[in-house]
Amino acid sequence: MYLVLAIKRLNEATTMNRWKPYTRVLRILLAAVPFLATFSIQDAAGSISRTPTAFSDDGRLFLVQTDELVVWDLETKALVAKIPGLHCRQIALLKQDGWVLCVEHSVTIYDWKNRASVATIPQESQQPYGLLAYSSETDRMILRHGNEAVSVWQLGKKLVPLKHIALEVKKDVPSAVASPDTKWLAIAQGHTIHLHDLTGTTIRDLVIEGGKPRDLLFAPDSSRLAASVGKTILLIDPVEASIATRATLTNVEGAQGPLTPEVFSRDGRRLVAANGEWSYALFNADTGELVTLTEFTYAAPGSGMRSPTQLRAVDIAADADHLVGQPEHLHTLQIWDLQTGMMLPDLCGEDCRNRAPRVSVLKWSPTGSKIVVGMQGGANPDVDGKISVWDVPSRSPELVLDPGQPQAKVLAKRSTPPTFITTTPAVPAFVHAQALRAAGTSPSANLLVTSGDDGLLKIWDPSQGTLLRQLALSAPANALAFSADGVILAAGTLEGEVRLWETDTWREFSPYASKQGRINALQFLPGNRLLVVAGESPKVPVVDLVTRTVVKELAHTGRSPACNGTNCEKNLALRGEVVDSLSFLDGSSFLLTISQSGRVVWDITTWREVEKPAGIPAVWSGLGWKQSFVWTTTRAGDPKAWTLAVWDAKRNRVLASLDTFTKRDTEIDHGPPVALGTSIAVDPSHRWAATRVGEHISVWDLSTQAKRKTFHVKTPYQLHWTSDGKHLIVATLDRKILVWSAETMEPAHYLRDPSVAR
Repeated sequence: MYLVLAIKRLNEATTMNRWKPYTRVLRILLAAVPFLATFSIQDAAGSISRTPTAFSDDGRLFLVQTDELVVWDLETKALVAKIPGLHCRQIALLKQDGWVLCVEHSVTIYDWKNRASVATIPQESQQPYGLLAYSSETDRMILRHGNEAVSVWQLGKKLVPLKHIALEVKKDVPSAVASPDTKWLAIAQGHTIHLHDLTGTTIRDLVIEGGKPRDLLFAPDSSRLAASVGKTILLIDPVEASIATRATLTNVEGAQGPLTPEVFSRDGRRLVAANGEWSYALFNADTGELVTLTEFTYAAPGSGMRSPTQLRAVDIAADADHLVGQPEHLHTLQIWDLQTGMMLPDLCGEDCRNRAPRVSVLKWSPTGSKIVVGMQGGANPDVDGKISVWDVPSRSPELVLDPGQPQAKVLAKRSTPPTFITTTPAVPAFVHAQALRAAGTSPSANLLVTSGDDGLLKIWDPSQGTLLRQLALSAPANALAFSADGVILAAGTLEGEVRLWETDTWREFSPYASKQGRINALQFLPGNRLLVVAGESPKVPVVDLVTRTVVKELAHTGRSPACNGTNCEKNLALRGEVVDSLSFLDGSSFLLTISQSGRVVWDITTWREVEKPAGIPAVWSGLGWKQSFVWTTTRAGDPKAWTLAVWDAKRNRVLASLDTFTKRDTEIDHGPPVALGTSIAVDPSHRWAATRVGEHISVWDLSTQAKRKTFHVKTPYQLHWTSDGKHLIVATLDRKILVWSAETMEPAHYLRDPSVAR
């Protein structure tokens, strides 16, 4: 495991005076011996003091430079060592038990357990040393000697110099970065990146055309080198000395200035880059595609508009998924989800809101569950002017690290800690700013997709109640459909366009123009290649998504009671009927098209109508992928009543008889007689069935046919189960979505987009 390079920007700041007002504390630990380089963070009053910190890989040991260098054991909450006489600009915990590395104008390795200096590299110039990388696996470190040289050292019982690479400072001051495994050194000067193989003597040069590489960053596994050139980041294969791909942000996508690579995820698959002063971009490091743009904004008083704001202090979690920072205008410590771009509940709340505390330490723990904060000026006297450890889920301080005390002060837990999304019944919240048009759950992942008249497609984690991302469409999506394996999502718009995405990365495929007008329904067929598209045309095309050709057109004809004989059938065939919905029975060859006046069953192997499919009742609807059952209604003993039932198509019999209802039961409880109808959803494990009769929803145990729970929801119309069968999704006509827990048999929460107030 390796210590990721974290101090390149610090060196450049010292030698080049390139700091901007929004300088970041960004380098984070992606390896076994993590450390944080410190930077000069600017605020309105000037530079905030720098406080170097470092964590052990498991997050247990915490090293911080105060008046003395102090080591804390956060598990036992004990101060285990104070090291006097060292005033470090960078610090790191080394492989050897009890050894720490202190980098300033000289370099010191100190054994705090034996209270002795192990080795020292004396000062060689007026410029301080800079640590480019340390690897616990190789037990090597790479130092930069100002603008003069880079050296490689072997640690251990004896400190041994291995290489000395001179830096040629001509017109441009070189940018240098080392790989986390200490096997590569990259030096950017002019239009050329020099790649030094530190395990041998090979030097490969990569000439960059069209710009000068500015900032460099290696991935944790050293397989990629990111180099910024204006609004583009080059992702380079260091072994081949070639550009593997490019990550670019266009003006349309929100480019605000040069892109600066900040951190890779642990697996190297995602890259976070600063985009000018007011946002961060998350890229797929394999393809270079933009995943999300996280913008830092605040609501300007009196304007009703959101305005950009800079971050005074910032740190990114170890897996590049969350960011904590202090916005210039909000003053508090705010957390953002970098994968969705959403602002989450702030960290310190009333402890620092509108008080503009000065932040000297802001550091995620390696696990991402804690944040170490050093601030002065907050409302909480326990943490004001001190270094404290905050619990991220509860947003509350837990420990105060006072170097004058042998034990950390344990703070009382807050009685009502804030949460991301409440897990108890909540006041309903809106998911779209305008009418909710469609909703659907993935058959393979716990994802919910919603679309609304606001033209947005929103992807949710319903179990957590979080909005993962949103996609803007040129026209609202009226129909949604997942493929059988959940790999592809199709959305049909009001303008007849079919949009397609791969759901792992949300890479969009080329859209398909159906020429159907408003699309009412979509249905994938097995194999993901064929998509049935029902629109305003009476003909229903079956589209080959690979060749983008129509392989079959289905003409749906209703069965009107007034029709009799050959002439009537011919008449109906000529005019056909618009199909409102589609349904497919998984495990069979039966496709159902439904219009206002009737249903037609098609055999997709022959594309012929089937009058009476074997094993299926006359009136039925499919239950979705991975369901060999259908749902239907049967006559009850009362001639005015019906019973909702789950039908086993393989055995040609009723599997479970559920709710019995009358026509009045299907209407809203209070108000005009508006019929909401009925529906059924069965969870993928076939344990639970949810029924909806009007505004009443029941959850049934299918094995015993026992009703476990009944509850009321105002104007519900769609039921879905998550792919793990743990949550029932209830979509309503008034833009609300309830998530119900099958484990507790209680409501979990309503989904909420914080940006939608009404």
